[in-house]
Amino acid sequence: MSRGVIVTGIHTGIGKTQVAAAIAAGLGWAYWKPIQTGEPADRDRISQWGIPTYPERYRLALPAAPLVAAQAEGIEIDWEYLRQPPPAEPLVIEGAGGLFVPITSTHFLIDLFAEWKLPLLLVVQPYLGAMNHTWLSLQAILLRGLPFIGIVLNGAPEEVSKDYFRRHLPVIGELPWMPNADPHTLLRYGSLQKLFCLF
Repeated sequence: MSRGVIVTGIHTGIGKTQVAAAIAAGLGWAYWKPIQTGEPADRDRISQWGIPTYPERYRLALPAAPLVAAQAEGIEIDWEYLRQPPPAEPLVIEGAGGLFVPITSTHFLIDLFAEWKLPLLLVVQPYLGAMNHTWLSLQAILLRGLPFIGIVLNGAPEEVSKDYFRRHLPVIGELPWMPNADPHTLLRYGSLQKLFCLF
């Protein structure tokens, strides 16, 4: 069995936590977000749904890029500490924001994912501009040689651009946009079976 799966996204606020929770519930895996910025923490919400979780390596109050949030608290993120292997297996690991969110002055989130070499899933919400953000993210993933497994579309089924993503990109799952729903409700109304078959 794979050690875990990384859930990243093309932007912030597009439902990575929603997708990560649904995957954790569906596979029976634990959840971990190594860097949390902003409160309330995603781990707190996921714990309420009965999903096992692990503490963050950094938990920062300011809802900003980790580098900025750490500087606001007078903290320097230690790359050597952060890049250590995940605390358990298997895990659903959620990133913070997009791939090029700075976590230190010399490292981005994608650098952390490259260290772990775990299967990577890209969450896409079909908002205006999402096609550009998706292709840029995919290009970065492929250039780094990361083990990309596919896209989860997270949004309203009537969104006009969804057909484009389905035709041109490796979509392996879809969830409705239900930000306050528990993961079991998401699984009932969404489709992640193709993704689950990979594990």
